[in-house]
Amino acid sequence: MNIFIFLFALSVLVFVHELGHFLAAKKAGILVEEFGIGMPPKLFSKKVGETLYSINALPIGGFVRMYGEETTFVEGKKKGGKGKGFVGRSFLDKSLSQKVPVIMGGVFMNLMFAVVIFGVVYSVLGVPVETDKVRVVGLSEGAPAQEAGLLLDDWVVEVGGEKMEETKALVDKVGEVKEDKILLLVAREEGEMGGIDLVDCPFLIEGWGCFETEVGLRENPPEGQGKMGVAVSNTQTVRYEWWQMPFRGVLVGFEEAWFWGKVILQGLGTMVGGLFRGEVPSDVAGPVGLYQASSQIAEKDGFWALLHFFGVISVNLAIVNALPLPALDGGRMVFILFEGITRKKIKPGVEMKINNIGMFALLALMALVAIGDVLRIVKGG
Repeated sequence: MNIFIFLFALSVLVFVHELGHFLAAKKAGILVEEFGIGMPPKLFSKKVGETLYSINALPIGGFVRMYGEETTFVEGKKKGGKGKGFVGRSFLDKSLSQKVPVIMGGVFMNLMFAVVIFGVVYSVLGVPVETDKVRVVGLSEGAPAQEAGLLLDDWVVEVGGEKMEETKALVDKVGEVKEDKILLLVAREEGEMGGIDLVDCPFLIEGWGCFETEVGLRENPPEGQGKMGVAVSNTQTVRYEWWQMPFRGVLVGFEEAWFWGKVILQGLGTMVGGLFRGEVPSDVAGPVGLYQASSQIAEKDGFWALLHFFGVISVNLAIVNALPLPALDGGRMVFILFEGITRKKIKPGVEMKINNIGMFALLALMALVAIGDVLRIVKGG
């Protein structure tokens, strides 16, 4: 995948996030002084109306600079601020109910953007529907499953004489087997059978037949592969009437965003626990790891899989920014809620110092993740 395409895709996600802040600020009547993509120094800028729009050199985020956010605003307000035309247009002058949408607007937009991406992907490719069939959706080259004659879209009916209706049951069954092979009952369309001997099936589906095959089990499979070297799923892609597809696609998009949100939160919890134990994050990807992953997806699975991947990243941006940590949207929400509950203003200088410390910690964490990405690539190479 071209590095410029990757950076453009990430910039779109950042733009969507900052657009959420921008639109909410405009709706609240706040003066937006600058809308920037990337971090300074500036490469290009143009003032339109009262807002400066800028493209910056460091592609590590973006920002919406609102009148009334900086410490200098308090000092300037004592001297008259920007003038009568800007009275009541600062961020600090707004109520709690107006500040909350402004701060969380980026999180909301990233989640909605992910839903739209998932909706588009499923509208084009079809909607995944859960079934009681465990289908083969991937085979590792030279793995026991491939050598045993399994093909993509085969249906694994039984494993070791036990009926399979979900992928977890198959994984658990294979995991508990102590022998070096296991017997599978497999269903396949009869037109794809070739000279395979058929056996009785526990079901009747026209055009399908069953056969038995023994599959070897590896004691120490390669990383990312199971004992049989097969990927299975109990979902199948269904296409509905054309007018139903966008609605069904968006519905699945919400479910997908919720699913990935939970996965990401669990991963963050694991990472934080590892940091407290002094472990460098190994299962978390930074920009280098994301570029490598997106390149592999684009090469192997194509455009729609890549688009889906960026939908997952959009959910990731939303979840991470919602965390109650300094320098993140969630951290700013903590300050705002504290002021709303206690009716006491936090000194802007204090808030800025805390956010600067948080930003330093985040940059340090990003550096650790980047080091992990590079080490992983070097070891893999």
